[in-house]
Amino acid sequence: MKNTNTQIRNNELKLCTLSGTSEIGRNCNFIELGDEIVIVDAGYSFPGQEMYGIDYLIPNFKYLKKNKHKVKAILITHGHLDHTGALRWMLPELDFPPVYAGAFAKALIEAKLEEYDELKNKTKIFGVTRHTTINIGKNFRATFIGINHSIPDAFSIFLESPEGNVFFSGDYKIDTQPTNELEADYEKLKSLRGKIDLALMESTNASKTGKSPSETEVYENLEKVIVKTEGRVIVAAFASLLTRLYSLFEIAKRTNRKIVISGRSLEQTISIASNQGYIKIPEGLIVTERSMQKYKDNELMILCTGSQAERFAALNRISLNEHKYIKIKQGDLVIMSSSEIPENVSSIEKMTDRLIALGADLLKDTIETKIHSTGHGNQEDMKIMYDLVQPNTVMPIHGPLTFRYFNKKNYVAWGMKDEDVLLTDDGLVWIFNGRTWRKGKPVDAKPILIDGLGVGDTGEIVLKDRKQLSEYGMFIIVLNMSTKTKRLMGRPQFVSRGFIYMKQSQEMLKEIQTIIYDVHRSWIKTSTNSKKYNYPDLKERIEKEVGKYIYKKTEREPIILIVTV
Repeated sequence: MKNTNTQIRNNELKLCTLSGTSEIGRNCNFIELGDEIVIVDAGYSFPGQEMYGIDYLIPNFKYLKKNKHKVKAILITHGHLDHTGALRWMLPELDFPPVYAGAFAKALIEAKLEEYDELKNKTKIFGVTRHTTINIGKNFRATFIGINHSIPDAFSIFLESPEGNVFFSGDYKIDTQPTNELEADYEKLKSLRGKIDLALMESTNASKTGKSPSETEVYENLEKVIVKTEGRVIVAAFASLLTRLYSLFEIAKRTNRKIVISGRSLEQTISIASNQGYIKIPEGLIVTERSMQKYKDNELMILCTGSQAERFAALNRISLNEHKYIKIKQGDLVIMSSSEIPENVSSIEKMTDRLIALGADLLKDTIETKIHSTGHGNQEDMKIMYDLVQPNTVMPIHGPLTFRYFNKKNYVAWGMKDEDVLLTDDGLVWIFNGRTWRKGKPVDAKPILIDGLGVGDTGEIVLKDRKQLSEYGMFIIVLNMSTKTKRLMGRPQFVSRGFIYMKQSQEMLKEIQTIIYDVHRSWIKTSTNSKKYNYPDLKERIEKEVGKYIYKKTEREPIILIVTV
């Protein structure tokens, strides 16, 4: 297989896996041919613990912005935020290209943009169905193919061009018993055999054997548990897991329980689901938090946010006894109907510890009692998808290298040649000459950091400072200097925040004071000789010498801030 950086000819198809291949989330890819670009998905991801104060990471759209005149459309596989969350920032930078999305994703995107008048007014979102095929520009033709995930209107996308065809699996599972939607369109998937030059296939559960459980199995297990529960049922699930929310509403109807919704994201999602007809809500089924006391415990089901122990989510506030209306009492059953994101496990355990201590019973997903089903296929699901579409070349995406490495091993085990399963990376460009794919020049794919209202203005230096603050604290030195003589007036003043306990560190503070006097004397001498008083130089000298002394005494490196008054 060729692997050269030869110049791209205009008639060669170019694919870029812009993001979503170094992590779970931030999914975004684009295809370019001539003077046209089509983007598939525009999601965000959440920061790791080392990214202090960062809210989201979004795809780096530097290349796309430079070529925004080429961008003809953004195609959305489904409505989860790891596939749509970056639209708010990308759309204005790309001059608002048209967005094509299923009805449910369209409603979710519109609800997010509702808060921003300019975005709401300028964005054009066109609804698609599992029967939709659209022509884009003069080069592309997109076909949306219905699949099952954990949210309505999820699609695989088949993108055709004169120079090659690319298939995007999207997030999927093979569910032969979905609760409230059609099965995947197997016949349409099968019709793609022999036509796919490259298939981008998700890798989330690539190392998990067997088949992912059907949502119907989860529905039945949840109903068995809830029927037997004599107290209140409190369920924590992802607000975007619509298949589960549908099941819980149906169970509430069958067990004569009123539903209480606690959490803004849940309220919004359920409202959209009701408007779309995905969940049918009879009048009187939902009651408010403040009216709960009117009903017996066995007449209530509380749906709440906070399955990942987010600080201000409903379930976490309940566990801290901070919720205004919902207080845990003996007989309550808390059901964790969700997967645990690895970096959240410790926080989740602390939250469930508190719930148990308050008197709640707890039920989590186990092999014996399946009360949660992933929206992503396991190895058997992946093999079925592969057999259906039979692509010429496969590129595992969606997940870090380890996930994609195991996915590659799967495809090789299923009969593909090693060289026909391509491992990519964020920003990597692949060029198709009609026969083979080769690597081209990568584009900048370093994620853009969203911090409050700032976009991309939080660099590595700021993150390093935040890390340093979190680990070692801050040590402030206040110097009162004469404006005329530049001499120190009085002793230096010290302020510690998260560094040392001042009362027990007097000896060290005296040593630091001596260091400051020595550095200041040297600075005065140098400044007098040069007849120039350089304050930044004084601060830099003090910070350096005090920092060396503090590290020698404590092996810690607080941020040292010098203030002159």
